Amino acid sequence: MQLQSPNPDFDFMMNNQAPAKRKLGLPAFSKPVKIGLAVVVGIVILIVAASFFTGGNGTSSAVTGVLARGAEIQRVTAEVQQLNLQDPTTQALAATVSASLSSDQAQLTQYLKLNKSTISKTELAADLDKTTDAQMQSASQNNNLDQTYITYLQQALSKYQSDIQAAYKDSGPNGKAILKKSSDGVNTLLSTPPLKP
Repeated sequence: MQLQSPNPDFDFMMNNQAPAKRKLGLPAFSKPVKIGLAVVVGIVILIVAASFFTGGNGTSSAVTGVLARGAEIQRVTAEVQQLNLQDPTTQALAATVSASLSSDQAQLTQYLKLNKSTISKTELAADLDKTTDAQMQSASQNNNLDQTYITYLQQALSKYQSDIQAAYKDSGPNGKAILKKSSDGVNTLLSTPPLKP
């Protein structure tokens, strides 16, 4: 004779059978579906790991733009110095521009290296403009080199400042500190008497 429980909700107490254990894991998918899911998860992990180790490509390309613009200004400045500027104030300005941009270039290149980025010679020469060379040569022959160089610097340093500001927005704390110094240096240059409008 078997005892009947008055309430069937408590039959499990009277029953000696162990409850069935639930298995953890993937639902009952077919083997090809499981393999496909594993591949997708692996790809996502690789993408996340790659973005973590390479840093932001937007940042390095923006800094590369700053380096390219600065390299072109330095190149033109070196050419103008060889063409013999006449005014001592313009000569001093060219020397200051060269020193300031050399410092920027060194710091930004080091920043890229620390972030596992490099800049090729092609990228560095992206802003190369040979028409500027022709203008400077012509100005030198017409005894107007100083004023032509000052006009060039006003425009080129303004563009350089814009590139710095664009790169600043996307940079990390170390990059922002370097770019802030560069921006301050450009502001100082643009406020000097030969360049100040």
